[in-house]
Amino acid sequence: MIYTEFDREFRQKHLEDFIPEKIYDMHTHIWTEKGQDPTRLAPSVLRMEAGIETLRQWSKQIFGDRECHYLLLGTPLPDIDRRNHNRFLGEEIQKDSLSIAGMIATPDMEAQEMADCFDSGLFHAVKPYRVFAADPANARITDFIPERLLEVVDHYRMAITLHLSFPAGAASPENQADLQYLTARYPHIKWILAHCARAFNANFLTEAIHFFKHLPNIYYDTSAVNDLYTHYLLLKHEDRKRIMFGSDNIAAGGVKGKYVTYANSWFYLPGCDSLEHCPTEAVPVVYEQLLQQKRAADMLEMNRSEIEDLFYRNAVNLIAGLKKRLP
Repeated sequence: MIYTEFDREFRQKHLEDFIPEKIYDMHTHIWTEKGQDPTRLAPSVLRMEAGIETLRQWSKQIFGDRECHYLLLGTPLPDIDRRNHNRFLGEEIQKDSLSIAGMIATPDMEAQEMADCFDSGLFHAVKPYRVFAADPANARITDFIPERLLEVVDHYRMAITLHLSFPAGAASPENQADLQYLTARYPHIKWILAHCARAFNANFLTEAIHFFKHLPNIYYDTSAVNDLYTHYLLLKHEDRKRIMFGSDNIAAGGVKGKYVTYANSWFYLPGCDSLEHCPTEAVPVVYEQLLQQKRAADMLEMNRSEIEDLFYRNAVNLIAGLKKRLP
């Protein structure tokens, strides 16, 4: 990723007064080709060599030298060598005692393998993903993380970062039914609904928020959501202590452009190079996200302490129950 002077000026003008001095980024991904079979993996922008040190350097640029810690998530690619990738995550997480790691879990993972990862003390979260289901576009939650694995997560009282499937995402009756059942059946799991419950388009959240806000052990990360009304809905109707900043850095949050919504859809727009009336250079997706979070916070007249909660303290409080040694 390339950070430009235009990016820096944009941050200083539009975001510098909003981003707190401490950040706990609850949605980041790291990757290495080491231990992977390149003939099995499809080409992907997510296959960008990046360990925690690269993530630190990028964070220092993009957030302006703030103190940063992370939930390091595995990169969930089809045909990934899960064991080698989780080994890499375990090695990287030891370089920051205040960060935590989320292992990749696939449906064929044995319960004992997951238990061994937790017993190592290196993992405090799990990253399943819909691409590991037989039908990624229409997958029930237990299609990509079966209940025999949920039993392990519940036993260890850890967290799951969940990217919802189905075209309607959070508004899907299947997802709502699943989470109503799973939060009751496994009361010790902390469910982190990625991307504001995958509400890249606010239409998915306008009614669903009034369902999710009543479920226990539900949390949200704000990563990559560029829709102003989504952030507004979440902050207005949810318990703000359950909302945590996430960036989707590096590969996804750092790409230049914006996620644009229309009707019941969204798509990635890299910018435009044929404008005459204004500059055409795009900024990283995470800046578009932060700008909408700032505007929503302003509309709701959030105070500085609430903003600091969103960026840091909410995550620390959640993780304290997982890790039990954060200050």
